[in-house]
Amino acid sequence: MPTGDHIARGYFGLGDNENVVHVTSDEDFVLHIWARNVETSQGGVQVLTPPSQFRGSGSTGPQDGLVLDVPAQTGMTLGCIGAQGGETIDLSSAFGARVTVFLTVVTARGAAVAMTRE
Repeated sequence: MPTGDHIARGYFGLGDNENVVHVTSDEDFVLHIWARNVETSQGGVQVLTPPSQFRGSGSTGPQDGLVLDVPAQTGMTLGCIGAQGGETIDLSSAFGARVTVFLTVVTARGAAVAMTRE
């Protein structure tokens, strides 16, 4: 990782303490997601982004969405997703499960990162 990167971290309880977490930065960024499903049943994380620059013919809505499953009572790396400066990535619980997420944003040094919750 270049020495000029800025790292910001967040820790949230989706479906428990927070319904939605909004992640944004004023510079381009990459969001890394680790999650733990504390339920004994199905669950995961729903990720919503602004519309992608390239979309299939069936993708017509104002946002793109992806549900990433996390097996019951396990934790795992869900990967990462990038965004342009000023865009917002929204994360919420999938299937009504309580899912703890640990978020790491990598962006430019001096960038303003925000993780707000509802």
